[in-house]
Amino acid sequence: MTVLVLYDADCGICTRSACWLASHDRDRRLDLQPLQAADRVAPDAPPAGELLAALHVRAADGRWHRGGDAVLTALDVIPRWRGLARLVRRTPLHLVVEPAYRLVAANRGLASRLLGAEACPLPTRTAVGGPDAGRGDEPSPGA
Repeated sequence: MTVLVLYDADCGICTRSACWLASHDRDRRLDLQPLQAADRVAPDAPPAGELLAALHVRAADGRWHRGGDAVLTALDVIPRWRGLARLVRRTPLHLVVEPAYRLVAANRGLASRLLGAEACPLPTRTAVGGPDAGRGDEPSPGA
């Protein structure tokens, strides 16, 4: 079973983060979907208001994770980033993950503008070096 990541497709930094995850998920262990399609792709998802408040990830065991914990859950699936995710969870570093996530989430519009991360379509697997298409449109030039 893949790990479902529900991100806000209307948020630049959220979409760029999803694009980053897609580009590092060579084994296709993540199913990256816009939260706007949650009712179709995840009938068991939390309510829309909760989804809009934070990143949500449904782990392979079916449990939902949100916010900073969701980020670590997604990173744990990617072999190259698994060690970092596990290190953070097992050390005092875990104490800063959620406050840091909340700070960015509370200012995601501003952060998106400052980073030039306007909402962009999630690239296809072909665009990020994967074996086939199927994750959305090609990225726009300069994205």
